[in-house]
Amino acid sequence: MKKIIFMFIMMGIFVIPAVNGNNPVWAGETDVLIDILEKKGILTAQEAKEVLSEVQIQKDKEKAPAKEVESSGFKLPKWVENTKVKGDFRFRYQYQDTDESGSESRDRWRMRWRFGLETEVNEWWKTAFRLASGSGDPRSRNLTLTDTFETSNVQLDLAYAQFDPNKHWSLVAGKFKNPIWNTKDLLWDSDINPEGISVQFLDYKINQFEVFGTAGFYALEEFSSDTSDPWLGLIQTGTKVNFTDSMYLKFAGAFYSFQNLKGNSFDYSSGTNSTDVNGNLMDDYDAFGVDAELGFKLSGPVPFVGVFGQYVNSDASDNDLGYLAGVKFGHKKVEKFGQWQVKYNYRRLEQDAWPDFLPDSDFYDGQTDVQGNEIEFTLGLAKNVTIGLDYYKTEQIDREPTIEEDIIQVDLVLKY
Repeated sequence: MKKIIFMFIMMGIFVIPAVNGNNPVWAGETDVLIDILEKKGILTAQEAKEVLSEVQIQKDKEKAPAKEVESSGFKLPKWVENTKVKGDFRFRYQYQDTDESGSESRDRWRMRWRFGLETEVNEWWKTAFRLASGSGDPRSRNLTLTDTFETSNVQLDLAYAQFDPNKHWSLVAGKFKNPIWNTKDLLWDSDINPEGISVQFLDYKINQFEVFGTAGFYALEEFSSDTSDPWLGLIQTGTKVNFTDSMYLKFAGAFYSFQNLKGNSFDYSSGTNSTDVNGNLMDDYDAFGVDAELGFKLSGPVPFVGVFGQYVNSDASDNDLGYLAGVKFGHKKVEKFGQWQVKYNYRRLEQDAWPDFLPDSDFYDGQTDVQGNEIEFTLGLAKNVTIGLDYYKTEQIDREPTIEEDIIQVDLVLKY
């Protein structure tokens, strides 16, 4: 009798509610139903207790299906649980006008796509890779829409191992994001991902001071015929001073030791550094650089204002200076709907102040011996979705005749 009654109770709790919209009232009235059956003498006290126990077991199984899966032996590997997906997509309209005889204005539709995975192997180690569109140019991931819908290339953009023994130290090896702190892209194009080894001393707080540093060895070229391979050794140290909760100053100095650049030429060079009759560089371009930013957090419609600058001086015999000065205001970061930022900078980079295969490729095609203005506006359309306008007005410094160039870029960016 108990089994028959239990079967009908189970049907009442789980089958009938499923047909009628999974009404939770059935399960809530089970105790009342069994109590009535006990009082009528249909169930003994012991039988009622056993039925209630069986009903509770069934309820627990319905509420915790994940536990059943785990008890069956299936479990995701820990490294899968610790894997993050990161990437972005950018669609761009670009207009370019070069004030040169015989040079036509042009407009292009371009896109950039990046997709990566980052996995924590254990508490100290992690590894990551990222794929990106592009042609192999280290300063650009753009693909121009052309050639009757041809398929596009995908490149290995990042691949590295990272060791983090504690919160203050980090060692990375492979092809990784540039760890040098830059206020802007006078020296380093934002798409450049160095290859080699880097050690970072992360923000260490001493009262209102935060100290940081980076050292690195970057491979620039590898020759099969000899061992005089070009490479870059660098060290940067800096601090952030928090004067108040709403005012800070961050600055850093860096020394760049380029080896075996002199007497060699390089792929993706802009062709504006001084060269000999064979087209090889005439300097090694060891350089000292400084970056600084002063920021203010405000209340009201403009929540942040910052001024920033960069300076570089190489060991070339002439035309060895570069600098950038700028201001930004709005939100410090644009990450969601309604946030915005305006940024302006003026820069001047002399011919041999810096190797011409490293600066921002959008500023006069990444050349040296150039100067000019850039103004940017970014607006948040939704969470992780922005639209931006970037305008460059640039010119050559010492070349004759002086040729001016105007570039307008409109970018739609989606991040995930």
